[in-house]
Amino acid sequence: MRAHLRFLILDDFDPDTGELALRVACQPGPEPGLELIRLKLHLGRAGNPLEPLVRELRTHVQMPLPTLWEHGLKTIIHAIEEELGGPEGRHALRYLWVRTQLLHPAEPARSTPNHPVARQVEILRDWAHHLDQEGQSLRAAEILDRLLLLAPRDVTTLAYLTTFFRSQGMAKEMASVAERWLKAEPGRIEAKLRHGEALLRLGRAQEARAAFEAVLKVHPVHLLAHLGMAQALALLGGNLFPHLDAAQELDPAATASVLRESFDYKLQVTPPGERTYRLEELPALLGISGAEVRDYIQYLLLPLSGPEGSVRESELARWVGVMNRYALLPSGLNWSAPTPRKLPELA
Repeated sequence: MRAHLRFLILDDFDPDTGELALRVACQPGPEPGLELIRLKLHLGRAGNPLEPLVRELRTHVQMPLPTLWEHGLKTIIHAIEEELGGPEGRHALRYLWVRTQLLHPAEPARSTPNHPVARQVEILRDWAHHLDQEGQSLRAAEILDRLLLLAPRDVTTLAYLTTFFRSQGMAKEMASVAERWLKAEPGRIEAKLRHGEALLRLGRAQEARAAFEAVLKVHPVHLLAHLGMAQALALLGGNLFPHLDAAQELDPAATASVLRESFDYKLQVTPPGERTYRLEELPALLGISGAEVRDYIQYLLLPLSGPEGSVRESELARWVGVMNRYALLPSGLNWSAPTPRKLPELA
């Protein structure tokens, strides 16, 4: 089966070299999926600037250049050449709009050239929606990122991208988009929660604490805010139990799931000269078997952050305290850390 052309998207224009970068997305078979062909057109040279694209389509997908692509690219190239003739024509920021241009091979209503900005926004949103439904979430997110060049305060797009970066584990990008979302919707609770979560992932626990505090001032019984606050305090060495108690009261199953599967029991700053325990010491210390120690490390997040994979006493005490307090083990552990000579200040 011959490949089916889906769209052409412009990536960039370099005013110093005259290179116009683009990608052609084609569907190689009946199943959903995209194959991308990258190439560059060279403006300001003799001959037809579209010839590399014509040649690539002829050899790669055995298809001629769609008429709509030819007209659309000529419109874009003409606009670029008009910009180049201006007094600031070599300024790269003048060509960010190029990245918002997308061409359908046959439907002008699904192509951005010759449409006002508001309509271009809707065209890009529609493309992202369809790609997301096809399981092409990465492509959908890329198109929505381009959409923000046209509508930087579009909250629907900011919310989608925050969720997307969260699912991909891209904490830095998630924090950046969540911050933009907060600026667009300062009172949006979900934006504050996502921003706090991203800050936690980046290790910025003090800032995350402030983000969750802001939520709890407005919604004092918000489950996720209490769990986030407990995590921030845990990283800082503070008292996490009041917030875990609140979360436990609100939703015991969800709280137990977080504490078993994703909570971070490590301290960002450990006490100087703190005692550590080797793994082979834990069975006698905790009254359990070596197999149970291995299971707790693998399945219940027992932290190994000491030298050579040992367990720090303060983190072990925190972990044991959580396991016992919320009955996360088949039976409680009969151990508590010795009282330190100097109690640490709570964060």
